[in-house]
Amino acid sequence: MSSKVATGIPGLDELVDGGLPSERVILIVGGPGTGKTILCGQFLYKGIYENQENGVFVSLDESRDHFFTEMKKFGWDFKKAEEDRKFAFIDATRMSRVAMLKEKLYKEESRSLRGKHLPVDRLIEDIQAKISALNAKRVVVDTLAALTHRFLEPVEKRNATVDLIESLADLGVISLVTTELGYLGLERHALEEEFLVHGVIMMQTLFSGATTTRAIQVEKMREAKVNPSLVPYSIGQNGIEIFPNMPLFGNK
Repeated sequence: MSSKVATGIPGLDELVDGGLPSERVILIVGGPGTGKTILCGQFLYKGIYENQENGVFVSLDESRDHFFTEMKKFGWDFKKAEEDRKFAFIDATRMSRVAMLKEKLYKEESRSLRGKHLPVDRLIEDIQAKISALNAKRVVVDTLAALTHRFLEPVEKRNATVDLIESLADLGVISLVTTELGYLGLERHALEEEFLVHGVIMMQTLFSGATTTRAIQVEKMREAKVNPSLVPYSIGQNGIEIFPNMPLFGNK
């Protein structure tokens, strides 16, 4: 059994038997605006300042300045954490755009270069270097969808996903990886990457008549006795708070 990692997110540890299993890859699945990046930022920041566990954030779709600005709204000063050598931001957005440009210019010539060799191998090397430099214990990759969208063929998308998740699993850290929820509702088909990871946490915005509520569910978590209930959460000025004992939509 692996040790437990306190998330720093009120209510989440109650759903996962006291914390997330260490040195594992956890997938955060959610639609736009559900707070996936906020949850991951909170996980990193609380890890740094409450658990003395340095962190690395890998962005595939937003810039360093935008991330710092958004996180500062919750009182999380990642710029200071970076200056104190407790945090590193890896901007992988340019990598993806360059790879896409190469594919457009050299469609046939670059076919043998597509797949893991363009983005994933280089990305993992960068992550390993930052982990080593900071002695980091927590890593976030946001978002897997931005990586797979650059591949033309389904087999290439799958290879990139498998390569990234398997590589993260070998880094000796706990990794949160976000991806997009393609279908809104309580019934859905599992994403292929959900079978590759150690745990899956789903975040949704649900509708009941004129009422909406944010709902989170731990769909699976190996090595933990989880509460699988769909429970409400909020996004406030201090970040995300989960309410494990509160019914959805206020129903009894």
